[in-house]
Amino acid sequence: MTAVAADLTEVRAAAELVGFGLQRRSRPVEGSEYRALLDRYRSELRFRDVVDTMAEGLGLEVLGTPRSGIVLAPEPSGPFATRLGDLRAMDAEDRLVFGLVLLGIAAYAYPQDVDFDDPETKLVDVVRIDEFLRSAIGTLRAQEGGEGSAEERARAAAEAYADLPQLITTQTGRRARGCTLKAIEDTLGWLADQGAAKEAPTLGPDVYHLTDRFRLLVGDSAGGAALDALRALRSGS
Repeated sequence: MTAVAADLTEVRAAAELVGFGLQRRSRPVEGSEYRALLDRYRSELRFRDVVDTMAEGLGLEVLGTPRSGIVLAPEPSGPFATRLGDLRAMDAEDRLVFGLVLLGIAAYAYPQDVDFDDPETKLVDVVRIDEFLRSAIGTLRAQEGGEGSAEERARAAAEAYADLPQLITTQTGRRARGCTLKAIEDTLGWLADQGAAKEAPTLGPDVYHLTDRFRLLVGDSAGGAALDALRALRSGS
């Protein structure tokens, strides 16, 4: 009876830690329950196994436990998978641009594999990301691959991005949808909602910190033709 109770207590604690990881804005500050559970995960092998097994059963993978908290990656077909439909209504070109901007941010911040091992915060700027992506249009257009291939999607994304103006403004002077600067701004805002980025207002209105969550998620991704091409371009710049 005691052993069963202990096991159930451990399972509950594991569920709480996974729950904190799913609350993307939670932080394991000193003295918090989140911090205590995170310390247990780092130091107790049995507890770590329980957490990893529970996460796996929920369609999640524990990628790491940096100081910002436990980082969980959802399986593409799992219940916690992020879908573009969760962002806003998008047509085919919107989805291509959104995906390309995500890849551009990743390549700009982490051009080499060694960058994934560096916990130092990366800074990105809306305008600089736009400049980088515009400089990459020719490279992406040159990707070779047949219909339905990753290379074809890279070409299509490059075309969609190139067709958009850099800036359209509203009557109040804000960026309007239909321009690349707004697409980048919206994507970084979405990353902030996911706990993968944070605004850095003291450094400028368009500057964001990329968090450990984003670094680990990008490092765990399989890559692809567009990301590889963008990282190679960024490494050579």
